[in-house]
Amino acid sequence: MAEVDSRIDWSRIRQKSVHRLFKKNKLHALPNLAELQSFCYDPGHTIKYHKHVKRFRIEAPIEKVWDTYKTISPQDTWNGRMVSFGVMYSRRQNQLSYHDDRYLGLEAGQLIFLSLNLLANRAHLAVGHEVVAVYDDRMHIKICYVQNGASVGTQLIQLRKAGDRETEVVHETWYTSGSWFRDKILYPIFHERAITEFHTNVKRKAEL
Repeated sequence: MAEVDSRIDWSRIRQKSVHRLFKKNKLHALPNLAELQSFCYDPGHTIKYHKHVKRFRIEAPIEKVWDTYKTISPQDTWNGRMVSFGVMYSRRQNQLSYHDDRYLGLEAGQLIFLSLNLLANRAHLAVGHEVVAVYDDRMHIKICYVQNGASVGTQLIQLRKAGDRETEVVHETWYTSGSWFRDKILYPIFHERAITEFHTNVKRKAEL
């Protein structure tokens, strides 16, 4: 069996903000990424979390929409004026996927690192989140924030049948950063813009 190359190819990660995030957190090779933890919403401390809910409508059968969410690449979903895909680490495969690599589908254990373009291109922030569960029976996707980020919490994407050829997508987020200004003022605005780009890209493909 061929030995896995544990090095990170920095030349294939386009965003300097992702470079800074990795180096700040000493993510120099695959073993460092494998040790990363994710922090999900803790129901035992509900009082400190904030909740954000956004709904989307997609003109396609729920089965097709679910298949699109599972097969569309993060290079295509996280691709807009505000958010761009940096790199993905797979716990199961113990390897990195760069922006020009073939995507094999959504699964638990994928850590996705993104760059956020903020304040009209005057600031760039890298964030990481992990797909912690994919529930085929309920058509739900659970995502949590990777350690050492600005926020901790959980995002839950839920599909609901709204008709024979219409699907409602509910994106619920529970989050906290410990900063009142960030949680109440900044996060809701930027988060809604980011997930709207994400779901709009899925919608375009599902409705083809």
